[in-house]
This record gives sequence, structure tokens and C-alpha cells, in this order.
Amino acid sequence: MTSESSGAGLLSRRSREVLSSDGTRLFVEEYGLGDDAPLVVFSHGWACQGRFWRPQIEHFASTHRVVVYDQRGHGWSDRGHTPFSASVLGDDLEAVLRAVVTSSRKALVTGHSMGGMSVMGWAAEHPESVPLLSRGAVLASTGPSQLVSRSTLIGSPRRFRASLERAFAAGLAMAGPEMLDTRFNRRLVKYGTMGPHASADVVAECSEIVLRCPPAVRGMWGRVLATIDVSKGVDSLAVPTTVIVGSADRLTPEVHSTDLAERLQQRGQLHDFAVLPQIGHMINMEAPNDFNEAVARLDAATEKG
Repeated sequence: MTSESSGAGLLSRRSREVLSSDGTRLFVEEYGLGDDAPLVVFSHGWACQGRFWRPQIEHFASTHRVVVYDQRGHGWSDRGHTPFSASVLGDDLEAVLRAVVTSSRKALVTGHSMGGMSVMGWAAEHPESVPLLSRGAVLASTGPSQLVSRSTLIGSPRRFRASLERAFAAGLAMAGPEMLDTRFNRRLVKYGTMGPHASADVVAECSEIVLRCPPAVRGMWGRVLATIDVSKGVDSLAVPTTVIVGSADRLTPEVHSTDLAERLQQRGQLHDFAVLPQIGHMINMEAPNDFNEAVARLDAATEKG
């Protein structure tokens, strides 16, 4: 099923359903130009949805074909019946890429947070598809493993750290109550996901997206993230890759990106490594100009072949 309408301002918008390998329906949106244009595909993170990429849609759609999709259980995508896992993230991205990549246009694949784990999970599960369907990748505010132990959300003396990590992991997996869009909850979202100088408008937009995530979905994916390990995918990501992170990211701190960049550099696949000062986890929303420029640099380099 496909439909056409206007979204993200006056940009051309087309929506479609893509079936993943287990039959789960994924909601996909395309903005901008047609099949002959350079293709960029964006994969969002935990508790977000496709519209999280609004600044990128608005920036790239005048010159590119921009594809975003809702991770399963998020937005308009179904939950399916398969237990959530890292391999499911990879399978879903594979299905989206198979549906939108053409014989003349491979995708520049950008993943934020859990979306970056989707990219690494995809490379781990479908290594043969990486050079076939993509020309480059961006790993933004993400890490392949050890998300709980490396998070700086919880500051504590060393002797309490193990107990708090267990509590944090359990909290990720809890469905919890529905979170209303209140001033207090916006403060929680800002503390957990944004830097100290995030504007009120950015806090409001991110909070409105995050707080809409169904509590059950938040808990089901949180359980996966507490123990996820997609490290194998880093070595299968055989395309030029940019790594970008904010120095104030508490959820996936800079150490993750430094390690990713070093591993990619060793394999000759690191295109760029950028650390944005005082920017938090929601890097594409907090610093859209810097983020878009990083994506554009990789786009230009891989378009030239």
C-alpha cells in the first residue's frame, strides 16, 4: 500500500508498508525527489519514530530521496509476534533497504542510538547486503554493547555502581506507566537525552515524540538494549562510515563512539569521527546543522564513488 501527501512543511511525502521477514508491517515514508536521486535512509532510536528525523528531512529532501521508517512497535509500525531482539532490528532494516534501494541508487544509511544498533545488527545478520545495498553509513550517538555499564546517567560511588547498574537494567525493561507530556516529564527527557544548552523548542519536540511511545514497547525494547551486543556488525560494516556523538551524551557516552571509530579505522572504513561539544544524545535535533554537514560530507564522498 502506498499513498502520497504533503508532510514536513511543503515537501512531497509518500508512505508505504514494507513487510519484514516475519511478516510484520513496517511504516515507511519517503520525502523529496524520485528514484533517480541520491538515496538516504534514516533509522531512529528507542522510543522515537520516523518524524524524529524532521531536521534531516527538511535539509536533504530538496536534493535527495529521503526515506525514514518507524521501528517495529513504534509510530505506525506493527509490533509483530517475533520476540524483540538485535537480529530483528537488522532484519527490519534489511526489509526496508530491499524495498527502497534501486539498481542505480544504493543507500547512505544513518542510524541514531538504537537505529545505529540496527545498522550494526543488519551488518551482522546480512553482511552480504552491506556493499550491495549501501554506499556508506553514519553511526550517531550509539554503541554496540555495554550500554548499561557505560552509561553516565547514574553517577555513584564505585561501591554502589553494580547495584545501581542492575536497577538501571531492570528499569529499562519495565513497561511502566504511560508518561504524560508534563513539565516534569520534559525535564526528565531533557536530563536523560539532551545537553545543557538544548533549546526549549528542541526539548518540547523531542519530549512530544518520546512520551508518545507505548509503555509496553518502551519496556520490550529496553529489555533488549540492557544486554544488546551487535559488536560483530562493526567488522561487517564494509562501507565508508562516519561516527558522530555529543560530548554531553549520557545514554551512549563518547567512549562508545571512540571505540567504534578505532575499530573502523583499523579496517580502513572510517570516513570521519566528530565529537560535538556540549551536545547530548539527541544530536540530530540539538545540532542539526553540524549533523547535516557530517552526513553531507559522507554523502558527497560516496556519491563520487
